[in-house]
Amino acid sequence: MAIAIAVRSGKPKTDKPAKLHYGRIEGTRKAKLATLDAITDFTKVKWKACPEEWQAPFRPAGKGKYFVWPLLTDLMPWQHSGAQFKRAWPICHDRETLKARWRNLLNAKDKAGAFKETRDRKIKSKYLRLIEKNKTEKPIDQLKGDALPPNTVRYAYRSFDRQWIFADSRLGDFLRPDLWRAHSERQVYLTSLLNHPLGQGPALTVSENIPDLHHFRGSFGAKAAILLYRTADAKEANILPGLLERLGKAYKSKLTPEDFLAYVYGVLAQPDFTARYQKELETRELRVPITKDAALFEKVRKVGARLLWLNTYGERFLPKGKKRGHVPHGKAKCTKAVPGKPNDYPESFEYNDATQTLHVGKGEFAPVAQNVFEFEVSGLKVVKSWLKYRMKKGAGKKSSPLDDIRPERWTGQFTTELLELLWVLEETVAGYPEQKKLLEKVVSGPCFQADELPAVPDHMRKPPKTEEPSLFDGID
Repeated sequence: MAIAIAVRSGKPKTDKPAKLHYGRIEGTRKAKLATLDAITDFTKVKWKACPEEWQAPFRPAGKGKYFVWPLLTDLMPWQHSGAQFKRAWPICHDRETLKARWRNLLNAKDKAGAFKETRDRKIKSKYLRLIEKNKTEKPIDQLKGDALPPNTVRYAYRSFDRQWIFADSRLGDFLRPDLWRAHSERQVYLTSLLNHPLGQGPALTVSENIPDLHHFRGSFGAKAAILLYRTADAKEANILPGLLERLGKAYKSKLTPEDFLAYVYGVLAQPDFTARYQKELETRELRVPITKDAALFEKVRKVGARLLWLNTYGERFLPKGKKRGHVPHGKAKCTKAVPGKPNDYPESFEYNDATQTLHVGKGEFAPVAQNVFEFEVSGLKVVKSWLKYRMKKGAGKKSSPLDDIRPERWTGQFTTELLELLWVLEETVAGYPEQKKLLEKVVSGPCFQADELPAVPDHMRKPPKTEEPSLFDGID
């Protein structure tokens, strides 16, 4: 809850920003209400002055070493909201189920209700295609019952949870055309919380696929996606102009955008960072300590590159000799197969920490370490969330009767993907001790301050210019 009080006296001075004062009441709900009841005038509140710059946040400036480091949002200036469908049924972990939902939509008596119409998406309207220029899709209402389904593509639904979507502009209200225009096999998406304090776990997660609005933790996702490249041809990096040259001069080596991203991920994508700077992160300012030590930069970069490879399921930052999409096998095994019969589709799962066994319906996976099963991203329990979406009844809000169309059975592909998730988390957790030691060395040594780096050009905070029409210029 936020309470805002605005006071004006005298003549307006439009050339000067208003003075801002901030007070915070902490404690239980009961304690907060009691404190509010006791306030009889402004002097009863402990106020802190806020910065007076025009674009400064409405909260006090942070104090201490953390706040002299550059903001991640200045180092990688373009942030963009993830995709948002406004309906759940075009998203699923199973491609065949998506096709079944499509067939049922086209043959539904109440097609508008099954579709779940919104202000921005109607079944009778035309919309520009998602990728092809200057072409529109035929309205859904005009399609025959046997019309082919749209293309299905991988989608970063939640941290470490890859699902499938229909890549079709008719089906999502805000699919973010700028993201699709910049997408390529070299693109990488970081997600975090930029509008809410971070919780336990890594400060960043990553995906090689277009991310959902709430990819990072399932909520509070606005403007949380940060791209490595501004364009699909990877010719324009989303990195502060002049930064790589400045660092390269200091380290006496040439840096690539991938080198810098790997360093950032090596520093921030670990629970020790969020634990160490928990208080500072309450300001919603995610800052990056960039070491001035060339050898230390290289060590962090190397660790970060491996972590990016793991966390993108082997799709990016491939080590030499590795095939794209390869995930190294870990300790976890499917010790008892999940039955593939419809009647045996898992309705629940449970974890036995004594035996380190994950029970999925009648199937078993072991050994699964407790810190793998409990792996957290700011409140999102990754393994639990992944499994809930794949249980018989599924998880999440239902948007239409199409959401009730679910996979009929547990497949071998589901088992493979669960094992890959467990193996990735095993390797990720195993690397945390080394990341923690490197972070300690970084923050205890000299780091670049924000005022030592170039200023951010205004155009870098905006999407790259394009002559393509907007995806959302609907034609009724």
